[in-house]
Amino acid sequence: MNSIITDDLCTMINDLFDECLNIQKPFHRKVDLFIIPETLATRILKSTNINVFNHTVCMDNYGIIHTLEEHGNPISEAKRGQIAIVKEDFITMVDVFLNPDEIVEVGVTKHTQKPLLQFIRKIDEKIYVVQEVRTITSQKKHKVSRLVFHTMYKIKATKNS
Repeated sequence: MNSIITDDLCTMINDLFDECLNIQKPFHRKVDLFIIPETLATRILKSTNINVFNHTVCMDNYGIIHTLEEHGNPISEAKRGQIAIVKEDFITMVDVFLNPDEIVEVGVTKHTQKPLLQFIRKIDEKIYVVQEVRTITSQKKHKVSRLVFHTMYKIKATKNS
């Protein structure tokens, strides 16, 4: 496991996941996980021409809820040739993000038109993670630029993949 993935980081992600399942009223909470490592930012720039140096990697409840609603049902995922996402996958997601086999730009978000990056890594089955790039152009209010977890899904690896 990567040295960035500490017990504290796992606890933060697990606590946010549990909040998503337990809080019934609308809320928004984001958890800043770490600053993107320079070596990964360099890889992303080379692969996509998107500059994410000094961006904070972030996860929020919207990404978790979206992922569970869209990719958490074993029956509907099996029909798509995919595997349902479970709680442990949100920790694995960080490892996939930090050590991807492939990084590609996959378009923009529907609402904000922000770039989407896909991080692909084969671990037993293929795992795909999509991050939304939110680059701040104004320094007002001490805002920071972030790579925000958007969604993930898993596809069974074929023998050739």
